[in-house]
Amino acid sequence: MEFRVDKRIFERIPELQIGVLILENIDNTKNIDDFFKQEYGEITQAIMEKYGMMNLADEPRIAKWRKIYKSFGEKKARSSVEALIKRVKNGNELYRISPLVDLYNLASLKFELPCGSEDLSKMPSDLELTFATGEEEFILLGQTEMEHPNEEEIVYKSGNMIVCRNFNYRESDKTKIDSATKKAIFIFEDIDNGNLEGALTFVSNSVKHLLEANVVKKEIITNEKTNLDW
Repeated sequence: MEFRVDKRIFERIPELQIGVLILENIDNTKNIDDFFKQEYGEITQAIMEKYGMMNLADEPRIAKWRKIYKSFGEKKARSSVEALIKRVKNGNELYRISPLVDLYNLASLKFELPCGSEDLSKMPSDLELTFATGEEEFILLGQTEMEHPNEEEIVYKSGNMIVCRNFNYRESDKTKIDSATKKAIFIFEDIDNGNLEGALTFVSNSVKHLLEANVVKKEIITNEKTNLDW
């Protein structure tokens, strides 16, 4: 199987880096409550100290993501990490979904990078980050109605199925992580030389220790290396 990034995206965002983990033999029924509570407590304290009195639009990394979305004509879309930071900043707890989802939310907050994870066994073919034709099919997480992306919208897609819209802004119900997930891909998006390696290592160590998963691949996609096979 292959994950690849359309070179036209790097032409528009040359600084973009995509951190990728391929996981197998996941036990997504494990109890990670103690680990989650400890990490979440430390992370939320750090987030509040940094962002508590700040307008999120003034934070350089968040502002840069907004500028990128706007450059592609997406005025309302926001990076997934902005939504998480905003939730914590407003004093709201993160939803606990499943161990694997909880871990990528922790990692996203801890390293302040947009992150998503999808069930590889639910994908019909290779995964690609590219521009939509507008004819692909998408079902929003938690919904049943099929819709189509905008033409030239940046999407993750597998065949004709959209996995995520506007980078990691909106996730598909079709490839969501659930308790039966055994094979998954983790994707971090970085636009300003953040700690991608640290984020990948944190998740890699966590899933091996807590979920007994095998890490098949751990790599960073750049404009010089635009694909990953496994």
